[in-house]
Amino acid sequence: MKDFKNKVAVITGGASGVGLSLGRALAKEGAEVILTDIEKEALNDAVKLLSEEGLRVHSLLANVADLDSMKALSDAINNKFGNVHLLFNNAGIAPQEASFPIWDLSINDWEWAFKVNVWGVIHGIKAFVPLMLSHGEESRVINTCSGNGALVTYPSTPIYATTKSSVATISEALYFQLLSLESSVGASILFPGPHVVETGLYGSERNRPKDLAQEKEPAFKIESLEAMKEMVSSMGKELQTTHPDEVANFCLEGIKKNQYWLLPDNQDSDKSYKDFVESLLSRTNPNLPDLF
Repeated sequence: MKDFKNKVAVITGGASGVGLSLGRALAKEGAEVILTDIEKEALNDAVKLLSEEGLRVHSLLANVADLDSMKALSDAINNKFGNVHLLFNNAGIAPQEASFPIWDLSINDWEWAFKVNVWGVIHGIKAFVPLMLSHGEESRVINTCSGNGALVTYPSTPIYATTKSSVATISEALYFQLLSLESSVGASILFPGPHVVETGLYGSERNRPKDLAQEKEPAFKIESLEAMKEMVSSMGKELQTTHPDEVANFCLEGIKKNQYWLLPDNQDSDKSYKDFVESLLSRTNPNLPDLF
C-alpha cells in the first residue's frame, strides 16, 4: 500500500494516545478515518481536536471486548463508508499489577486484560477480515503489541506481558495464513516506541467494567506517565519517552514498505532480545531484562 488517499481506516482505541495519532497521520494523507473507542466523551474530544487542526475524521462507539459490538461496528462502517482497507487493532489496557506476585493477582485482572488486549484483537479480526478478503482490494490488519511479552518478559507485569505475547502469536499466524492464501490482505505487528510512549495507558482503570472490579488494592499505583517518571527517577534513572505522533508516522512508513515488523530501533531493547535468544539457543538460564 503505497499511499492512503481515500482508503477507509478503522482504529480501535482511537480516542487517545497512539490511536489518535494514527488517526491524525492518516487523515493528513487523505484517508477516510473512523476512530472507535469505548469512551464517548473522549471520542468526541478527539474528533473536535482533529477538526480544529483542519482534519476530517469520523467516530463510532464500540467495545472491542464484545464481539456483537464489533460486528455492529463493521456493518455500520461497511454500509456508510464502503470497503475497509486498514484495520488497526490498537485498543489496550494495563491493569495495576506491579504490586503483586503472580500468585496473588486477581482473576478479575486477568480476565479484564484478556478481554480487551487479546479478545479485542480476535474480535477485530472476526468482524473485519472476512469482508476485507471478500472485496479483494489491497488491505492490511495492524495489531498493536509490545516488546514486553512479545519479545521479552518484564516480571512485574505478567498479565500485560502474557496478553501481548498472545497478540504476537495471533499476528504471526494471521500473517502466514493470509500469505498462504495469496490474498490482497496483509498483516503487521506494531511495537510502539522506541521508548515508553506518552499515552494514558497507565490510567486504564477509568474504563474498567463494574463486573470485573479490582479485588485488591495495590500497595502503590502508577496511574499516569508522570507517576512512572517519578518512580524511575527515584531509582536514579531517567525515563525516556516517545510521542505517539512519532509512533504513528513510523507505523505508516512501515506499511508503505509492506513490513510485518513495525519495530523501531532501540539498542537497549535489541540487547535484551539478543540475550534472551542466546539463552534459548545455549540452553542457559535467562537473565532479568533491563527494564529502563
